[in-house]
Amino acid sequence: MSYGLQFGVVCAMVLLGCSKVTLQGSVSRGYIRNTSDSVLFNAQLFVVIGIVMAALFPLGKIGWDGILMASMTAVCTVVFQSFYALALKTGPVSLTVLIGNFALFFTTVFCVAVYHESVYLTQLFGIAFLVLSMILSVKKGKDEKGVSGKWILFVALMTIANSAASVFMKVFTMDMSARFENSQNTFMVIAYAIAAVLGFVFYFLSAHTGRREGNTYGFFNRRVLLYALSIGVILGIYQKFYLIGLEKIDGGFLFPTYSGMQSLCMTVIGILFFKDKLSVRQIFGVACGIICVVLMNVRYLKLF
Repeated sequence: MSYGLQFGVVCAMVLLGCSKVTLQGSVSRGYIRNTSDSVLFNAQLFVVIGIVMAALFPLGKIGWDGILMASMTAVCTVVFQSFYALALKTGPVSLTVLIGNFALFFTTVFCVAVYHESVYLTQLFGIAFLVLSMILSVKKGKDEKGVSGKWILFVALMTIANSAASVFMKVFTMDMSARFENSQNTFMVIAYAIAAVLGFVFYFLSAHTGRREGNTYGFFNRRVLLYALSIGVILGIYQKFYLIGLEKIDGGFLFPTYSGMQSLCMTVIGILFFKDKLSVRQIFGVACGIICVVLMNVRYLKLF
């Protein structure tokens, strides 16, 4: 794939990803009141994404090893979403989001180490500026909870699960998908179907055991289901571009560039639509993000 097409795929992912985050932020502010709400909404979302991908993209055969890989991806996705919600609930939100973003570095290292993907000196500097941008852009809330042993466990599990899900998708895309036409689409449909089942199981367990934390917005709330449908369509298309990126674009370029561009895009959205005001520290964070994107696209002095 040419460089122009690679950059185009990343841009499409960024636009779709930012649209998803914006809509999901509206859902969270308006309807998500507890962990049970979050688990249920994600389960509903997984159903929609699976249906959207099955409807929009042709399906093909998939081997048993592919089904196993899809199952592992689904488990990791549900574990990530569950512990992410718990981490946000029990600890500092700003640090939870920051550490969650660092999952991309583990996937990048895996791509470089296992598939010997190219890394350039300028990209290493770009990654360094991305890390700095993430740290400077953190917006700490006034009433954030402190760090605890339980929070550290939740954050560790969510980061490992998020990284593992991306790794499983990468392995399938690179090593298994070529055997059958359109198997990547089938892989994602199976993964989201399993994730939906697991999500509903977790929801009913949380609603009927322990503290019995129930859902607050109603199982068939029309507005929430409309949000789930809208986000599901966006994510269904996003996942198609993501699969293309995993197959055609080196991880050392894909993940940091996507993260840097998404951060910049979300900052612009916050300023234009939500009237966010940036501190001096956050402005420096945005500048570092811009430098990151530029350096990731220079590709000078190949190291590996």
